[in-house]
Amino acid sequence: MAYYFFLSIQMLSVIFLGVECVYIYSKFKTRSQSYLLIFCIAALINNVGYMGVMTADNLGEASLAVRFCYIGKVWIPLALFAMILELARIKIPKVIAFLAVLIQLFIMLIVLTSEHHNLYYSADRKFVDEGLFPHAVYGHSMLYVLYTVLLNVYIVLGLYLLIRLYYKEENKDKRKTYVLFLFGVLSMALGLVTYLLNLTGGYDATSLGYAISGLLMAVSIIRYNLMDTLSYVKDFIADYISEGIVATNKYGDVIYYNERVSSMYPEADDDYQSVILGIKDTISAGDVICLDGKIYEPVCNPLYKSGEFIGHMYVLTDVTAIYNYMKELQKQKDIAEAANNSKSKFLSIASHEIRTPMNAIIGMTDIILSESDNLTEQQKKFLQNIRTSGDSLVSIVNDILDDSKIEAGKMEIVEDVYNLRKMTDELRLIIENRIGQKSIKLIYEIDDSIPEYIVGDGLRIRQILINLMNNAVKFTDEGFIKLIINCEDKDDNGYLLRFCVKDSGQGIKSEDLSKLGEAFTRIDVKRNHKKEGTGLGLAISRDFVNLMGGKLGVASEYGVGSEFFFSIWQKEADAEVLNDVSQSSVEEDVVFTAPDAKMLVVDDSPMNIAVVKGFVKQLGISLDTANSGAIAIEMIKKNRYDIIFMDYMMPEMDGIEVTSHIRAEALNCTDDQKAEYLKNVPIIVISGDDSAETKESFFKAGINDYLIKPIIKPVLNKMIYKWLRDELIIK
Repeated sequence: MAYYFFLSIQMLSVIFLGVECVYIYSKFKTRSQSYLLIFCIAALINNVGYMGVMTADNLGEASLAVRFCYIGKVWIPLALFAMILELARIKIPKVIAFLAVLIQLFIMLIVLTSEHHNLYYSADRKFVDEGLFPHAVYGHSMLYVLYTVLLNVYIVLGLYLLIRLYYKEENKDKRKTYVLFLFGVLSMALGLVTYLLNLTGGYDATSLGYAISGLLMAVSIIRYNLMDTLSYVKDFIADYISEGIVATNKYGDVIYYNERVSSMYPEADDDYQSVILGIKDTISAGDVICLDGKIYEPVCNPLYKSGEFIGHMYVLTDVTAIYNYMKELQKQKDIAEAANNSKSKFLSIASHEIRTPMNAIIGMTDIILSESDNLTEQQKKFLQNIRTSGDSLVSIVNDILDDSKIEAGKMEIVEDVYNLRKMTDELRLIIENRIGQKSIKLIYEIDDSIPEYIVGDGLRIRQILINLMNNAVKFTDEGFIKLIINCEDKDDNGYLLRFCVKDSGQGIKSEDLSKLGEAFTRIDVKRNHKKEGTGLGLAISRDFVNLMGGKLGVASEYGVGSEFFFSIWQKEADAEVLNDVSQSSVEEDVVFTAPDAKMLVVDDSPMNIAVVKGFVKQLGISLDTANSGAIAIEMIKKNRYDIIFMDYMMPEMDGIEVTSHIRAEALNCTDDQKAEYLKNVPIIVISGDDSAETKESFFKAGINDYLIKPIIKPVLNKMIYKWLRDELIIK
């Protein structure tokens, strides 16, 4: 009697699960529903198969029915667990999901082939006529045990997630849905436990548990509208998100718009075409929509279904906060740029104004030192101190300007050919002068394998080494200063050169090492308060090394000495460039006179004019002067000069304005010879501002070249030699 009762229950579960599968399939919309459909189909297959188990007359029939059960049975716990994860909005990595599917598929294949092995069921298999009905009895292998453990893990995790969802949910209908799901999982768990404990006389109660689970899920679907809830949630989200959404079909007709659009465009119900047209025009213009104090950015996306175009979706995103933030950011940027421009302008003027008197101080000091034979040793020492102090002041100005350029991102590395050994020879002279009377030995160690001429920013490398060696002189009272340059590596791209400046000076405390390179920062102030310097040199050197792709390092022991080093790649100059360089280097060192040349010097400072006069006296050049731009223009018109030196900043007309006027006169002049003269006469500007913008303005105005103050006699001579016609020069 019990047998027919359970068989009837089994038949009813099959009918019920079949009806449920049809219903769910007709309402199929979401991923959650797809998992529910898989669960019901799998349970249906299992229960149909188990009817075969209950009606089998021998072991062979029972084994066949069991294998059929597992085609569905393995997917039931996985589908149910996936559905619970979907309800809990938990996403698991794809690799784990794939592994879970692979495990279930493996178990199914193992069971389907169980007649040929003992991996899942042991060899102890028999058909017995006892319990509720005759049935097959199987011994279980380790794989069966492991799979049973996995089923329990699914059940326990599922129960935990459902309980957590229940307590976190405030919606009553949803809480009832979670309760039904909870009881569904519990019924499966109870069925599994009763079967494993053999409490049902051979009947697998898990099949009944699956049917009960399906019944409870059906109640949740029908009674609490689970199917419709998910669709409702989508509509709810679409209506109440901050973005406005409008959907049109492929003919341009509006088929949907959400509540946000309705509030933005009350006229949309009556005249949606004008709304769409306005949105399209805004998108075409790359503009934004301003409504009720809000700013919306519209975008249009095409819609496709199965690869076929079905319409457009217009999304209006509220970017008010972003727009206002960007507007404020632009305002602050404009303020910062204005401040930076003001700073740059101030530095440009300050640079010129400081370098102009320094030009007179340094220039006149050089003239006195070179031309006066009757000076006492003390007077010479005083003049040399003036010269050294002038150089220090110019160095400070240069450091401040370089730091400003680096900060503004305007400093560029300019690669050109330079003679490494000549540069180090020049450094020796500079540093020996800095050492003066100190008991310091200057040592050079330069790798002979390094080419004489290499390609890089020699000017910046020279500046870095001067800064490092000046610091070494400053903090070393006796002992040695060593410059080491060696080749660390070599390949087709060039040489990896390591520059190192080592000294036996006072060294640096370990706690002060982190402060090195900070602009306007000095360390060990109590000990170094009498040392000159701004602290900028090291910061600028570090930034220059960074720009060249290296990193400035330091090693120091307090009271013993310090070592500053960096490594950068430099290229070897090719043969063609070497030939040009060797020729130009001969020209730079040439000694000459030009008695037939006529030169004009334009400057509002009599002292600066006196410096140029003193420097060119030995060249025999005839020299005229003008103290304003207006006077210079008249003199240039009346006389023919072979070269003109002109101050950049002068009252009324600066050097750029004067040059522009002269070049313009060449275009308007009817006398061809005079026009040719005005067009081509070499004009060299003398400036205290060496910024890139200023240099560019020089060349745009027609200025041929420039000298940076303070003027150094050898540099001035080279400039004259460069621009005078060959026939005027006597070597």
